[in-house]
Amino acid sequence: MQTKCDKNGRAYIWDLDGTLLDSYGIITESLYETYLECGVEAEREELHRIAIIDSVTRALEELSAKTGISVLELKERYSLISERRKPDMRTIPGAKELLTFLAQSGAVHYVYTHRGASTESVLSALSLTPFFKEVVTAKSGFARKPAPDALLYLIDKHQLDPENTYYVGDRTIDMDCAKNAGIKRILFAPPDSYCIPNGSEQYLVEKLSEIAEI
Repeated sequence: MQTKCDKNGRAYIWDLDGTLLDSYGIITESLYETYLECGVEAEREELHRIAIIDSVTRALEELSAKTGISVLELKERYSLISERRKPDMRTIPGAKELLTFLAQSGAVHYVYTHRGASTESVLSALSLTPFFKEVVTAKSGFARKPAPDALLYLIDKHQLDPENTYYVGDRTIDMDCAKNAGIKRILFAPPDSYCIPNGSEQYLVEKLSEIAEI
């Protein structure tokens, strides 16, 4: 399914959660259940906001501060809860169609996500794996966004042209990461997004299909 990109061709590096994966509902419910298991009341809406604006790790750090349970232990519990909901995972509307269209036009796809060990199985379950030449996750050990290390690694390894390389994400931290790496930035912010653009993005889209027009 992947098409080899010529020297001057485009490359797209994709975030996953909230960008290609319609996963925030699962993330929110998994966080909510983790909080309840620890005896801490939480508002789903607030957990949803933290997950989008910051990260799952941040939500678990707040839970750790309230309970004294280590973040590592909370992450393990959260992962088990989230794993049970994996069959409910879906792609963002239009994601596969866009990936196919761009690949057929000569673009090459990569992933850089903060998602960890579950990444490969989720991509496989959704038949997304063949689209990507390389997938970089939290397991790869790079400094977290907005540090550009993971993006610079992909650029260097695959000899990508920064002028023709786009990072697509749904949060300002994604845009800051791409800006620090010196590549193009596309912010996916649907109407119900909590993300408030901060100017780091170069392109702003409400639907993934709009990326085909950039």
